[in-house]
Amino acid sequence: MKNVTAVVVLYNGEKLVPHLAETINSLPADLKTVVYDSGSTDGSAQTASRLLKNAFIIEGANHGFGFGNNRCFEKVDTEYTLLLNSDASIDRESLGRLVSFLDSNPDYAGVQPLVRLWGWEKVTVSSGVFLTEYGEAWDGRFMHLELSPVKTALQVPAITAAVSLWRTKALKSVNGFDEDYFMYFEDADLSLRLGAAGWKLAVVRAAEATHMVGASSRRQSAVEWELESSIRMFRRYFGNGKLSVRWWKREARIILHSIFSGKSPLWRIALVFRVLGNNVDAIIIPEDVKALLFGDPMDYPLPRIGKNSPGPGWTGNVISPWGGLKTDGGFTAFLLTASDHTVTGAVSSGQGETLNRFCISTGATLKVKLAESPSLVYIHCDSSTDKVEVTKE
Repeated sequence: MKNVTAVVVLYNGEKLVPHLAETINSLPADLKTVVYDSGSTDGSAQTASRLLKNAFIIEGANHGFGFGNNRCFEKVDTEYTLLLNSDASIDRESLGRLVSFLDSNPDYAGVQPLVRLWGWEKVTVSSGVFLTEYGEAWDGRFMHLELSPVKTALQVPAITAAVSLWRTKALKSVNGFDEDYFMYFEDADLSLRLGAAGWKLAVVRAAEATHMVGASSRRQSAVEWELESSIRMFRRYFGNGKLSVRWWKREARIILHSIFSGKSPLWRIALVFRVLGNNVDAIIIPEDVKALLFGDPMDYPLPRIGKNSPGPGWTGNVISPWGGLKTDGGFTAFLLTASDHTVTGAVSSGQGETLNRFCISTGATLKVKLAESPSLVYIHCDSSTDKVEVTKE
């Protein structure tokens, strides 16, 4: 794959490098790799140098995700650039499908695969990137259970930097990432700037990849970076360089809620006014991109995995309308209880095969026994408004 260079940014991700190396080393041997290590102190650069075949390692300061990628772009001389997070993976067949799409569609600047949750191969974490009216980027179908997703390609306003393939000349035509974004939403910004320049982007859903989601950052840091980035996004694409009255009203509600919840909003107030001191150039979103911008309500994100959750899709011991469970072969029976109306659904294996269908009347409990002992199952209701309480027997 002489026409592709993989680009990776590391920051104290030494524990992720073996997974990264497994991915890179499984791709065609002629694939080039450029890695930027953002001042890691845990030996990430050294481990990458040892485990990644023929990788060019750049070591520098930590000025953010976009900065690191841009330093890598300076070394890329191939037709295509594969952006790959250290906590993401793609195989050669799926990468080949992304290359084939760009080969056949010269008006597209970049494509992403259908990205699945690492360890839960039927759970989607990105099927394109969209925006809210307040400048926040979100991944389409995040934490949705998709046993048999549609395989046709889909044009989207933006694609994820976690794992995606880009036309190198398109990246360089807009000078790569905006380095004023430290982390988060910089991929949406890059995509929209390319859209404003006349390029298109797509999800090639016949190609799949996996992503660990959040393995490279702490959640509180992520919240702060997301707020900072969303302010910049709003001012650039929705506010003509400013924040609207509607934006300020929502922010006031968020701050008041923090106060009533006993949480200090001072960090948030300080961050907002600090970010407002930065200049932002306004960019007009083309009408064809604007029509795609906010996505479909059916694709809106679902909650991420909770700290004490047995798997994605759970709220306590209730799945609504689905939940994943790793059994590790330890049991083959569930007690399922419906609440306020009759619920129908199924239990499927980790590969999406139906193991058992169920129908539970209002208030009843049903024992579902599996004929085998799979290591992973998905319990899912037929309706998106259904929920069922699950107890392992």
